[in-house]
Amino acid sequence: MIEYTLNGPVSQERGRIRLMSALRENRFPQSILIDGQKGIGKKALAMDLAKALMCVHPTLRPCNNCIGCRLATDAGNTDNWVIPLDSKEAHTKSGSELSQKSSAKTVEDIKQYYIEEIKKNPYRIDLFGAASFISVDLIRNMTGSFSLKSNGVRAIIIAEAHLMNEAASNAFLKTLEDVPANTYFILTTSSRDRMLQTIRSRCLQLHLLPLNSADVQKELGNYIELEEDIATDIIGLSEGSLGKAIYYGNNFKESQKFAIDFLNHSFRGNYTDIFLAQKDLELDDPYESNRFLELLSFLIADLIRLKSGVQPRLPQSTKMLNIETKVKALELALISIQETMSRIESRRISSSMALQNLAIKLFEGFK
Repeated sequence: MIEYTLNGPVSQERGRIRLMSALRENRFPQSILIDGQKGIGKKALAMDLAKALMCVHPTLRPCNNCIGCRLATDAGNTDNWVIPLDSKEAHTKSGSELSQKSSAKTVEDIKQYYIEEIKKNPYRIDLFGAASFISVDLIRNMTGSFSLKSNGVRAIIIAEAHLMNEAASNAFLKTLEDVPANTYFILTTSSRDRMLQTIRSRCLQLHLLPLNSADVQKELGNYIELEEDIATDIIGLSEGSLGKAIYYGNNFKESQKFAIDFLNHSFRGNYTDIFLAQKDLELDDPYESNRFLELLSFLIADLIRLKSGVQPRLPQSTKMLNIETKVKALELALISIQETMSRIESRRISSSMALQNLAIKLFEGFK
């Protein structure tokens, strides 16, 4: 009997046991959808699973040494991945369309870069841009590779599967209706509701749980070193997402200072101070702005928690706030932050203008 071993955080062990049982009992489906919040390790599990499926060791899989394991982990083997690209990247020519002497970057080069970045940090939450999507051409290129002869198992990871556009979704659905022999699809998503229900119904669905605080703290040391005075706040801010913890840990102190000043100055109507400080931070990018607003919402929510006698999730940061107002004002402030995040995400307003409008509106009527 072949023994399968999938590694990962203790908090997700139940999900891995389910997959290992299916592998051992030779009842693993040809398509699986791994869903869960961003940054919890869906791609890490997908890569480990791809190795286990492609491994050829007679008794222990993945062995990490055989040709199958090497093919599964080789970033140059771009046919084993479907990666969301922005419009410019998606229209880049493939290697077969360029002359042999051409040094131009190909779509395979772009995919290889993303695969290498995922391998370095599979928990990363800011790798793909807001305009990235999976086009029908990417799906067709994937299915086109099926014509290449292969004696072994092929495991294809479709990262951020919810970013398939309508044409790509329909093309992939046709593929799922007649999956080639020895071919497995591993889809990852943080927004399963944005996917076609007909695609979801044809996949084994595995909901991956967030990491517990102990796992986040343990795994975080593999990526960044945290100063003790911010570690507790980073763990609280992560909400079980190692990717979030890494993201905020890399630039927390600067964001923390501005977030605290933003709320304190907004409460007192010192808007000029906020506008001047805003110029020193790179918050023109919608993604970066919304991560900052996420930090603001945590701080406001912590003030509400304190008034309810509950421990704050960001204790070090919350104690720096100098705001005394009613719970109703804080609840309305949270709504304003969520509305601003939505407007920024939909590109209805520039990030800098949205933050300035929010500063003025945040505690309006409660100062």
